[in-house]
Amino acid sequence: MNFSKVGVLRFITIKIFFVLLFFGCKEFTVSKNELTFSNCKVFIEGELFSGEFEMFQSNKYILSKVKKGILKSEKTFMNEKLLTEKSFDSCNKGYQIIFNPNGKLNSEGYFLENKRVGLWKYYIKDSMYVIKY
Repeated sequence: MNFSKVGVLRFITIKIFFVLLFFGCKEFTVSKNELTFSNCKVFIEGELFSGEFEMFQSNKYILSKVKKGILKSEKTFMNEKLLTEKSFDSCNKGYQIIFNPNGKLNSEGYFLENKRVGLWKYYIKDSMYVIKY
């Protein structure tokens, strides 16, 4: 009798594991070449894309995260060091953090269509400077 209870519990546990694995792995990393971009939405094979896509530009590696077709964040690396982090509020609008090659914070602020807007903070040596764009 106890043997059958253990078997049933094991079966249920394995089934739950596979269901969680299936739904947890829906997001995946693809190359940017496999995606289609239209009206600030990201598609793969005609469906809204969720997951990560990567792109290589000369010596830079860019990793972007998308949820339900909307770009959420982007990280740019060079020689395995983080250079920039962007978080998107909407299409081409968000907040960017820039690091120097040593990994120290360089500047941060809001952007709109790849142009700086509002107040930007610049960190130089032991001082912080603010510039309004």
